[in-house]
Amino acid sequence: MIKLGKKEIKIFCEKSKSKGNGHFIRSRRLYNLLKKKGFNCSLAVNNSSKEINRKIKKSKNQFFLILDYKNYNKIHLQKNKKILKTIVVENLNKKTFYKNINIFPLDVQYRPYSGPAYYQYPKEFYDPKLNLKIRKFKKKKISILIVQGGTDANNITKSLVQNITKKKFNFGVKFIVKTNNLNSLKKIKSLDNTYLVGRVKNIFTVLKNIDIAVSACGGFAYELGYLGIPSIHVTSEKREIIRAKLFKKKKLGAFFYPKNINKIFDEINKIYYKKTYREMIIKNRINFFRKKNKILNLFQNYENVKTR
Repeated sequence: MIKLGKKEIKIFCEKSKSKGNGHFIRSRRLYNLLKKKGFNCSLAVNNSSKEINRKIKKSKNQFFLILDYKNYNKIHLQKNKKILKTIVVENLNKKTFYKNINIFPLDVQYRPYSGPAYYQYPKEFYDPKLNLKIRKFKKKKISILIVQGGTDANNITKSLVQNITKKKFNFGVKFIVKTNNLNSLKKIKSLDNTYLVGRVKNIFTVLKNIDIAVSACGGFAYELGYLGIPSIHVTSEKREIIRAKLFKKKKLGAFFYPKNINKIFDEINKIYYKKTYREMIIKNRINFFRKKNKILNLFQNYENVKTR
């Protein structure tokens, strides 16, 4: 077992409008955790293969290498014996890197290193003082969150909000729309009972007041699941569709395409009116998403971790 603080960790990731912020957010959270645990850690964003190889070559000591990219076919790294392990996040094509371990925080179908135990939640979620009690529904009015990740790469949010808010609910509804692109959704501000939320330092301050979520099926879906918030997964992104269908099979939440507004509306009503159904989803989500984090095990026991 290695001694914390005695090994270096180099993290390389990317972010953009088309690729989203997920890779960067995940890497930054991991960076903050590792620094807190005493590792000598660095984080670089949107580096080319040439830049990564140059930084690896300059290293004087042994280190762990972490890669978090959407497409690894463009990443070409030279073999370097200073690398203890290369931890590759969501390596769907299983591209081989030097001494690589593939982990799949989001794509739960890949084993052995997959699922919520390898997802880095916001640091606030691990606060022992955090009140994780299930929010009770208010009969007169509930809060519905609509969110499509940080960048909404497929531009779904606007039409989704406009179509859902047109529906006539037989109970009071307040819509919270979470987006990092406030300027693109200015017109939504004029909709009744609809509120825009931009970037926030502590996402729990928003989520603690949410009763039901209409969400994509990326990292944000995991955070909703950790808190047990009943969610309807709505996405048109290929990988997320596969994930959402798996979640539906595990009874973690329904899945619909963005065009299925009537079905989304019906599911909101089902969650609201059918208490047994709602409580089943809440229980299943907490049991599935609220796992003990195993990421540190990859570093502490790296000699025994299978290279794949």
